[in-house]
Amino acid sequence: MNPPINERVNIPPARKPQEKTEVNLISVHVRDLLNVRRLQGRLTVRQTAALLNCGEHDIPVLVQHGLLTHLGNPPPYTQKYYSPLEVLELAGAAQKMGQICDVLYRHWHDKNAAKTNATHSQGAPSNGGGSRSRRLPRN
Repeated sequence: MNPPINERVNIPPARKPQEKTEVNLISVHVRDLLNVRRLQGRLTVRQTAALLNCGEHDIPVLVQHGLLTHLGNPPPYTQKYYSPLEVLELAGAAQKMGQICDVLYRHWHDKNAAKTNATHSQGAPSNGGGSRSRRLPRN
């Protein structure tokens, strides 16, 4: 005979044997890149960002400010590659890493400030200053 539904719901789930829970502090592709014996001849944006410990979206900012250069003369909207030697030298120099941090801080600060100013100039309320919407009369 089948037990009532309420009795089946209240049965505790069967316990699985204790498995080791692994905490990954870095993503798998970064871990794999850092574990290679020799880097390949050219690095993608993702690999370059992993070695410099920054986001993929930060790499074009570094190129724009002259701290990093891509290999060759790639046309716009194509995959860009970077020299592993240049990236490792950049990552190993404390002064250059400081410059990278300063450039990224300034870039994102300015970009966020511009976005905030654009929002305020369009008439959006600032700091939650409740603006009341006008209702049109019903006909």
